[in-house]
Amino acid sequence: MTLIRFILLLSLGSLAMLANEKPLPVAIYSRVAPNYERQLQQDGSPTREYYAIGYGGRIDGTLWDQTQQKEDFPEIAGIIAEELAKQNYHFSPDTETADLLVVIHWGRTNPYGAVTYSDGVNIAGDAFQALETAVSGAAASQSGGGLSLVSEQALAVQQANAELDGALALMQMENRQRERQDEDTARIIGYTDELKRNNDIARYAGSDRFDLLLNEVQDPRYYVVVTAYDFKQVTENERSQKPLPRWVTRFSIRTRGNNFMDKIDQMALKAGSYFGRDSGRLIRDYRGEVEIGEMQVVGTTEEPPASD
Repeated sequence: MTLIRFILLLSLGSLAMLANEKPLPVAIYSRVAPNYERQLQQDGSPTREYYAIGYGGRIDGTLWDQTQQKEDFPEIAGIIAEELAKQNYHFSPDTETADLLVVIHWGRTNPYGAVTYSDGVNIAGDAFQALETAVSGAAASQSGGGLSLVSEQALAVQQANAELDGALALMQMENRQRERQDEDTARIIGYTDELKRNNDIARYAGSDRFDLLLNEVQDPRYYVVVTAYDFKQVTENERSQKPLPRWVTRFSIRTRGNNFMDKIDQMALKAGSYFGRDSGRLIRDYRGEVEIGEMQVVGTTEEPPASD
């Protein structure tokens, strides 16, 4: 009896890539102005619109790190243009045909420093310990010391109280500063509405959704903001009137373990389908896809049948 051993190969190119590189978790938030609506063609696709492109640079309060620089703009704009074309937005050959002005901002968020905050906590802790020591000394002096010693200990308690009050005031100031910076960062990367939505009673009933979102805001992130304005409104209106966006798409990834210019194409690929569309909510969960090809027989061997 001939035993035919089939050696089967699976086409696992995508699976191999998944094993070496996990899917990039991109957070996406896109909003469209109420008065912006794209006309549809007979096949249901949006009609073509033309745009001019504008350099936005960094948003105030954010940074560029060693993976980002101003000279990267042409490459970034080209990657964004590829995704815009998939949504039937095309670069305008001249100013006469431009419908939109698309402005690109990119950078790295600059969350409030944990070191600075911890320093304030340590100062308050030290001041509290100093107050406890002063109070203990005052109690001891009252039981066995003279009037001069009692007076000195009372003065030490007053000084310790003043230092503690100053340390607590510093902590309150740092808390307010951190909250303002978190709010600014959340607005830039599109987390504001989702944080408000999850800041409810469930937060105090065991849900960690709000804390997870806040941790992502407080963790440095690479961001891109693509904003489309009405071209005529920008070029013809007075400069004192701030133009309103037709649509804005914000997308970001964490900086840890990532190089911005190595990841910008993947970021744009995932966010591009939302250009000119409303995402509804913050999109932040992604799953990898594995494609398995047809099985192929690549060889056979003959072996004698096994004896009983």
